[in-house]
Amino acid sequence: MNDCMTSFSIQALHWTMDGELIPCDRLVLLNTLIKDSVPDVQLELIRVVEELAVAERRVTAQVSSEMP
Repeated sequence: MNDCMTSFSIQALHWTMDGELIPCDRLVLLNTLIKDSVPDVQLELIRVVEELAVAERRVTAQVSSEMP
């Protein structure tokens, strides 16, 4: 295991009640993995980060439009 991942503590991440990583920590984890991945895997991880960003914007827009 490389130095970056050994310093990454799974216990320090925040989890939702259904066992998923919160979006912010998902982004941190993905960014950490991108740096240490082979190019083909990097492209896939970047796609996931982009999808996560788009999903977050949709949720934020929904919440904002529902607020009085």
